[in-house]
Amino acid sequence: MRKSRILKGDSALFPVAVVGLGKLGLSMAAAYAKRGCRVTGVDIQADWVARINRGECPIEEAEVPDLLKKYRGRLTATTDIEEAIRDARIVFIIVATPSATDGSFSNAQVIEAVRAVGLALRGVSRYVVVAITCTVMPGTTEGTVMPLLEETSGKRCGDGFGLVYNPEFIALGSVVRDLLNPDFVLIGECDRRAGNVMAQFYHLVTENHASLARVRPREAEIAKIALNCYCTTKIAFANMLAELAERVPGVDAMAIADALGLDSRIGRKYLSPGLGFGGPCFPRDNVAFRAFARSLGMAAPIPEAVHSSNVRQVERVVERAKALLPAGGRVAMLGLSYKPGTPVVEESQPLQIAKRLAAERKYTVSVYDPAAMDRARTVLGDSVEWAGSIDQCVEGADLCVLAMAWKEFQRINAARLKRLMKVPRVLDCWRCLDPAAAARLEYHAVGLGPRT
Repeated sequence: MRKSRILKGDSALFPVAVVGLGKLGLSMAAAYAKRGCRVTGVDIQADWVARINRGECPIEEAEVPDLLKKYRGRLTATTDIEEAIRDARIVFIIVATPSATDGSFSNAQVIEAVRAVGLALRGVSRYVVVAITCTVMPGTTEGTVMPLLEETSGKRCGDGFGLVYNPEFIALGSVVRDLLNPDFVLIGECDRRAGNVMAQFYHLVTENHASLARVRPREAEIAKIALNCYCTTKIAFANMLAELAERVPGVDAMAIADALGLDSRIGRKYLSPGLGFGGPCFPRDNVAFRAFARSLGMAAPIPEAVHSSNVRQVERVVERAKALLPAGGRVAMLGLSYKPGTPVVEESQPLQIAKRLAAERKYTVSVYDPAAMDRARTVLGDSVEWAGSIDQCVEGADLCVLAMAWKEFQRINAARLKRLMKVPRVLDCWRCLDPAAAARLEYHAVGLGPRT
């Protein structure tokens, strides 16, 4: 890992372009505008671009709507890529890389964006750094992107333009905060000059002056999916502890995780017994890591075991819920999104649990989520009852499954549940209820052994 040379200056000296204004790309554009950059976003959807230029936010993500209104003078959008990169020093490409059937990532949209950027670079005489920010398979930056940029631009990498692989490590619901306060910044540089430009940029825009890891592009590409694979491994380990604890009277997996987390070699992050991981990143990155290992002719037992463990969590909770329900019983599902603070239901385990219970046709399933109801309807349809509030969801229920740790679920009053539910019985997947409230109910939790 090479040391970074940090230059001083004003972030306004960094005009940047962001190619792809989806949830992550638009959040990135807004975050960098907040830090003083002049940002031009590019997207092929003309109506999307028009809304952004009016200060409207077409995505659901914390802070972004306010930032688009506040910094309209610094952030503009266009469908014209030549206009976008005319003054840019850095061009971030952040387009979708959907999973292929073998688990690897598709480069179709990356190739399309890179070709357009390369053609636009023909008319630019100065040195511009192209940063691939979307998650790609190892070897993509040097093996696919570099030759395509050289062919379409008529320039050589390291001379006419710079190239880096620069993925972000963010979570939906806190994208802006994560971009500006990263644990570290990963720069896979094809040439040292490009790495220096990126180092200067992040020195100026990050609020916490994050450490930089400057490595080769292939090392950065592997590090990106390896990091997420490691996080999912910790989640799977925590859920193994949960299953063990549930079989031992008086044992709490949360107490075990708290103890293990004190060891600096382990740490507490992601070591939380609960449901499995979901969302648009963790599941597919874990599968992609396995696909990459297989492409090298090696076994990948860890990601394979993690994937199996994760799939198992849904069935585990479904079986526990069924054991607590009477025939013809009513179950209230609180939480449908894959995590708190977002409406996203992609690979959501709470949603899968609700779907499985509804498919049994032995129970009435009532559901409520503060943000994900509309998206969940496309999956659950009329197989469940759609509640408009917590109270409506739990009324008359024989079991309440607290499936996601939304803040408003953590404030649920035990007396309120006892008054509304037919049977005040709770299965708490994320320890939403405090011990005092739990003691007043028939309380069951993921990772909690039978009471002694």
